[in-house]
Amino acid sequence: MEFYDLTPTNENVYQTFIDDKIGRNPKVFKFISLINRINSSCSISLDGSWGSGKTIFVKQVKMVLDALNQYKAKSDFTNQQEEAVKTVFTRLTDKNTSIDSIKPHVCVYYDAWENDNDTDPLISLVHGIVKDFSCGYKFEHAPDLGKVAASLAMGFASAITNVDVHQIFDDCHFTNDLEEFEKTKALDQTISEMLGSLLPEHGDRLIIFIDELDRCKPTFAVKLLERVKHYFTNEKITFVFSTNVKELSNTIKNLYGSNFNSDRYLDKFFDLRLSLPPIDISEYLSKLGYWEENVILKKIFNDYSFSMREICRFLKIYELAKPSDFAVNSVPYSQECNYGFKILEYCVLPLLIALQITDSQKLSDFINGRNSKPLIDLLGNIHYPYLDILNINSMPIYKEKGEVCQKDVINCLYEKIYNPNFSIDMSKYGNNLNVIEFQPLLVKIIHDSFSLISEFNIAQDKTRK
Repeated sequence: MEFYDLTPTNENVYQTFIDDKIGRNPKVFKFISLINRINSSCSISLDGSWGSGKTIFVKQVKMVLDALNQYKAKSDFTNQQEEAVKTVFTRLTDKNTSIDSIKPHVCVYYDAWENDNDTDPLISLVHGIVKDFSCGYKFEHAPDLGKVAASLAMGFASAITNVDVHQIFDDCHFTNDLEEFEKTKALDQTISEMLGSLLPEHGDRLIIFIDELDRCKPTFAVKLLERVKHYFTNEKITFVFSTNVKELSNTIKNLYGSNFNSDRYLDKFFDLRLSLPPIDISEYLSKLGYWEENVILKKIFNDYSFSMREICRFLKIYELAKPSDFAVNSVPYSQECNYGFKILEYCVLPLLIALQITDSQKLSDFINGRNSKPLIDLLGNIHYPYLDILNINSMPIYKEKGEVCQKDVINCLYEKIYNPNFSIDMSKYGNNLNVIEFQPLLVKIIHDSFSLISEFNIAQDKTRK
């Protein structure tokens, strides 16, 4: 099975968009449509939990806007890839937002977390902007970011603008309050002129994507927000902060104190607060080829509140933990045992992995026959093919309890797996339970296969991030 690694490399950003395996292409289109309507200075907060795919999303938005802008200074993708991106995006457009109506946007991606060791965020931010205009300048020796940025800025500025950009970096250093006041006023004008000179040849508006702000040191995060608010007021600039707002709020409280109203503080910086839509889990699993397990895996991901990153991690483990065909085929077993093995492979094994990721104590209790609740919670209120063959509606216990008796049936299946000597009152279930059997050797194969990887995969508790 392929395509679990959703780290935001250029290849993954591109391929995920082309295949739309996480079902977010329509959201990319809608977000671009929204950005395209903005005609004044604007700051957008794009909120999403850690591991929800914010970075891939904003990089896809940038990739599309770059592909549509024929005047851009550089691109991270080949001409062939850009044409493929245009083709996919064209299929998403409608009469209200045609591809021809998208204005040429100049896009800059800035990873705040990568730069939070810099002395002043303004230096690294302006450096990032200039670098994205500089057609792939490579830094081989960069002992001093401020000097490198100033050198790069001066070299590039001489080619496309008359603005003395190095003055921005000099003016970021103040010796007293009066000098700070005087230089701040000059700095406003310098940055405004720089941006005004960069844009005309390359696009109508500048979109600056600031990512990972919630992971930064509190002082850097606050200073970056305040620098952006103060210096980047040009009406042709849109800022998109892809961040976990809850964690960013906690970061600010760490700086100003637990009683500080950080949410109200953030309202000063964000004109729009948007939430990143969740992925379509069913569609994602189907496109990955998980047909038979789709219902179970989807319920696990929802019940355990897995982020997209955790889903990818889960699927990697699941593929590695599946027993080999050779091991399974070496065991002679009946049709009843085949049904049991399907439940072991498609229900129990995924559940073991979910418990390992989220709660090692529950995993221990479950696998040692002390707690059937995780399996009951998973299967207790869904229609699942391998439960349907038991014909629960015809059991005597169904007449007594109704549909709620499904939980009793699942508990019996659990006991047959983990406590085979457990005494079951068959008069309540008739002979239906005998349709599914759990061959001890097949149970052992499943657990041995799971243990092989679990020994090298550290379990985490529910406070995971």
